[in-house]
Amino acid sequence: MRLLSQVNLNSLKIVESAARHGNFTRAGEEQFITASAVSQRVKSLEDQLRFKIFQRGGNAVSLTPEGETYVSRVREALERIVAASMEATGQSQEHVLKISVLPTFAARWLFPRLPLFQQQYPDIVMRVSTSYATHELTASEFDLEIRYGDGHFHGLQSDLLFREDLTPVCSRKLFHEVLGDKRLSKVTPDDLKHFTLLHSDTCTQNWQSWLGFAGASFVLSETKSIYFDSCMMSYEAANSGMGFAVANRAYMASDIRAERLVAPFAVHHPNTAGWYFVSPLKGLAARKVQLFKQWVMAEAALTQSQLDNEIRGEASTAA
Repeated sequence: MRLLSQVNLNSLKIVESAARHGNFTRAGEEQFITASAVSQRVKSLEDQLRFKIFQRGGNAVSLTPEGETYVSRVREALERIVAASMEATGQSQEHVLKISVLPTFAARWLFPRLPLFQQQYPDIVMRVSTSYATHELTASEFDLEIRYGDGHFHGLQSDLLFREDLTPVCSRKLFHEVLGDKRLSKVTPDDLKHFTLLHSDTCTQNWQSWLGFAGASFVLSETKSIYFDSCMMSYEAANSGMGFAVANRAYMASDIRAERLVAPFAVHHPNTAGWYFVSPLKGLAARKVQLFKQWVMAEAALTQSQLDNEIRGEASTAA
């Protein structure tokens, strides 16, 4: 057995990421390595420690009792290392904003806008973690989270950014290959029978929800389907011409405006759930949190206004 003093720091970061996501694939995406490499790193560390950190079960993993204790201590140690490094370089925690964001929200909406925040407030250092997991914010390292839900998060302040608005999208090229020159205003949900539907394991009910709302639930049993482990992958597949994905319109708006994607249906399914800015009440007074909240709420309001105008424009064109 190798000496425990030779434990690789990157392996500890990978284990912490896998524990937070409950999934080796998502941990690999965060650490920029493959799921197989994550598994190998975990196995090597388990061999050194002589106990199992994770219970494996399909795509998901969960911590063993020993793993729970171990990862908790590893996480504390990693936080101390970061804090010590920042102190050594003269960076104050007062200027470090630590946020946890859903991966698809981050990639499809937040990241394209985040440079604007950095330009306005260059003194604030961003630490962004992408995760599907929620955290006990009163005890975690994060100052805030962007969460999906109904807005009721016990003991936390939550402010709605925008609600989910589902609409099917596919590449413009695929649309014309299958339906020719058919006008978008003439397309009906029945036309989806001619396409492959792209599903996501993290948004399992979206197609059923949209098709039910459109009065076309029968389409599910009459089409081919491909399944992906995340919404992000289903969206990328739609962009690549593999089929139709049902997506939150705010995520795909830039692709639709650039005419990479088409959203041909007049049926928009507004969901009661949405994305929320969530933070502990005691942390709201911090300057870094206040500034980010003001900025992200303004960006979200602009997004909602643009979407509302586009939908109204489409409705008047169809009429």
